[in-house]
Amino acid sequence: MQIHVVNAANKHLYDDLLDQFFRARHDIYVEEKGWRNADPNGKEIDQFDTDDATYLIGEVDGEVTTGTRLIPTTAPHLMSEVFPHMADFKGLIRRPDVAEWTRGFIVKKFREQGHGPIKGQFCGTVMEYCLLEGIAAIGGVQETYWLPLWKRFRWTVRPVGNPRQIDGVTCVAAFFDVSRMAQLKALACGGLTSSILVYRGPYRPFIPEDRRIAI
Repeated sequence: MQIHVVNAANKHLYDDLLDQFFRARHDIYVEEKGWRNADPNGKEIDQFDTDDATYLIGEVDGEVTTGTRLIPTTAPHLMSEVFPHMADFKGLIRRPDVAEWTRGFIVKKFREQGHGPIKGQFCGTVMEYCLLEGIAAIGGVQETYWLPLWKRFRWTVRPVGNPRQIDGVTCVAAFFDVSRMAQLKALACGGLTSSILVYRGPYRPFIPEDRRIAI
């Protein structure tokens, strides 16, 4: 598996992969989960799929296996515009080095039971991308179903609100610290020892130079 970084700078090189990506999202978030109404074009695209978004898309032999979306918390995102009440501890996080992580999925035919290799490979590579781009934390509103996976990866989870019911599902707003250790723990669960992250074509940093936080 390779995981490609796709954003406004290079998306013209990924027409087919993006088409598969949005169709996979429709299969999962519309047909499986029923989160949104069916789209006549068979794609799940929402108001946050803008030029602010960066997609990490896994593929094997040109077929999409996994995918997710990262958006700077300084831009409009799902939590700020739809679920701000979920951040009832200290309010919304608005920092260029903190990313909302949403729409993460594994295509049904590639799923395994439990917390198997593909989850570790994908989550470890998400951490790798964040380390390369200077992102300090990632997260957002998520189903509590995922909490055992983060525990297995030994990730530092920082809730920013109390669990709440969303359409009958218990969810919580939480963020994870980005670190080399977090990357390695996830990759170890995925049995991966080398990078599968692919940058192709024109490069656009996740955090513009003028918004980088000095260390």
